[in-house]
Amino acid sequence: MQAPPSGRATQGSFFEGLFIRSLQASGAFADALRECGFDPLQPRAIYPIEVWNAALEVAWRHRYPGWERESAYRELGRQLGAGFLLTWMGKVVDMGLPMLGPERLIARIPNLMALDTYRYEVKVVPLGWHRYRVSFRNDPDAKPDLIAGLIELGLHRTGARQPTVAVTMRGGQDFDIDLTW
Repeated sequence: MQAPPSGRATQGSFFEGLFIRSLQASGAFADALRECGFDPLQPRAIYPIEVWNAALEVAWRHRYPGWERESAYRELGRQLGAGFLLTWMGKVVDMGLPMLGPERLIARIPNLMALDTYRYEVKVVPLGWHRYRVSFRNDPDAKPDLIAGLIELGLHRTGARQPTVAVTMRGGQDFDIDLTW
């Protein structure tokens, strides 16, 4: 028996970006996504967070078999970002990223990290010239590698030269990501 949904939700545009635009789910992959609650042929505007979590696990098994979880989720984060930028909402965001630049993108990370309706704590701490730490606290579905891949892609799109994005602390619902360029 499945646990009841938490009541938290994830935007359908993230599903569209990752599973339809970027990974182009079809065949057995699409069937497995349907089994967990996401039909790539009939996307919805919003999904329970449990469907998002299950769909990410399906993507790992189908697109990155044999990869370590951290590496697969890092790549899923990059693919999420790339696919999201192909959605109508993402195209609007993508037009502004080069003008925004890396510093202002990083300053906006706390507001941009709304993957679901739960508001966990996100803080950006400057560590030096083009060096920052982004701390995530009280995230019940912590996916530091997914977020690291997403941030890495965002920094590239702003024009940051050779960004380095590293998960430097993992602790249950808490994690830190250090950024440099």
